[in-house]
Amino acid sequence: MSVEISLKGKNAVVTGGAGGMGRTTSLLLAEAGANVLVADMDEAAAVKTAGEIAEKFGVKTAFCKCDVTSKAEVDAMTALALETFGRIDILNNIAGASTKVDFLEMPEEIYQFMMDVNAKGTFLVNQTVLRAMLPNRAGKIVNMSSMSGKEGYPTNIAYTAAKFAVTGMTQAIAKYAAPYNINVNCVCPGIVHTRIWDKLLDDVRQAGGDPEAYWQERIAGIPLKRPQTEEDVARMFLYLSSDYADNMTGQSINVTGGLILH
Repeated sequence: MSVEISLKGKNAVVTGGAGGMGRTTSLLLAEAGANVLVADMDEAAAVKTAGEIAEKFGVKTAFCKCDVTSKAEVDAMTALALETFGRIDILNNIAGASTKVDFLEMPEEIYQFMMDVNAKGTFLVNQTVLRAMLPNRAGKIVNMSSMSGKEGYPTNIAYTAAKFAVTGMTQAIAKYAAPYNINVNCVCPGIVHTRIWDKLLDDVRQAGGDPEAYWQERIAGIPLKRPQTEEDVARMFLYLSSDYADNMTGQSINVTGGLILH
């Protein structure tokens, strides 16, 4: 019996799939044999990532610009995947946003933006793609939550609220989709130095703080003594997208180096 994870013949959609953890996940799914639609707000980056997938792995690929807060763009993304691949077997919903703003100074617009991208985006993408999966009575949906979706942090309260929403929605959608043999889980990364963290560190700098000291303070408490990598997170998306996760649903899996244990 082979123990290698293979997604050969599977068709995947990855939102936020052109940068950071999303790009790494897109490439890893393609390396495992999946055809991949790369959806991202940055259309030029989506084009580049899709081209890299086609060149390196020879699978079918497509790309589109997609703002996950727009139902019209999410509908168009799903339609393109169905037109290109015939069906959708895997959704990796990775698109997200974060920021660091003091709670008492946080404008309503920042709170709403966090909720729109992370929570509303998860709702729209899951609803639209799940509808396309139901006739097949099979599928894997993996959302991007965060350790902030397990434990509240005073430095990013709006983000925490949005990621708790993602974790809760994942559980509820999992129960809804279970009768159709569709698994719905989410990944909760810890501290991964991506573009979002670059923005967070810039927020610290703008507020007059020391971004390097802030970074070192945040990673100091990780039991495994290192921040997480994009590859750490992508491997969990791969696993949850595969047949090895057939009996897992409604789960929120930590990839935090032991920083979060619940």
